[in-house]
Amino acid sequence: MTKKLIAAVIFALFAANAYAAQKTDLSSMDFAQQVNVLSAAAKAAPAAVPAPAPARKITRTGRYVQVSGYVNLNGNGFISGPTGGYTSVPLSGWGTFRDSSGQVTSNNTYINEYASMWIYPNQYVFQTVYVNVYAQFSYKGKPAGSANMTGSVSVSGFPSANYVSLNGSGNLSGSVYVEDAE
Repeated sequence: MTKKLIAAVIFALFAANAYAAQKTDLSSMDFAQQVNVLSAAAKAAPAAVPAPAPARKITRTGRYVQVSGYVNLNGNGFISGPTGGYTSVPLSGWGTFRDSSGQVTSNNTYINEYASMWIYPNQYVFQTVYVNVYAQFSYKGKPAGSANMTGSVSVSGFPSANYVSLNGSGNLSGSVYVEDAE
């Protein structure tokens, strides 16, 4: 920016000198003075500056790719009191997601959710857990971004004494934007 400003100032000075030389009344001068004034004006005229080449614009095409995968979640929880009660069971597991071609794949994504419900002793437990997790993806071995993977996992189990063990599986899906190679 500074170089452009300096060049503009120099150009303006040259242009002012050339304008002043044109306004000079040459009829009152002898031939030698006229030659000196005109040659000074010619020297002061700015040289033509070539225009810079336009920048090359890189355009890439891309598309959204649907990705999905099954996840398994399991966890253990404590049942408060002998008659049961409201319990929150931490569930965890891992998931790997990919598109139908297998070229867009996720890393091994850790999932941590809670199943909250009323649990009573000696009563079968069934709960649907809604999962929302971000996964990082790669396309042909190169990073491709992240996607929000959502879905539901049905977990179930049977309480034993004051503990309950829940496990289950479900499908998560999402979409990730992938840029095509040049």
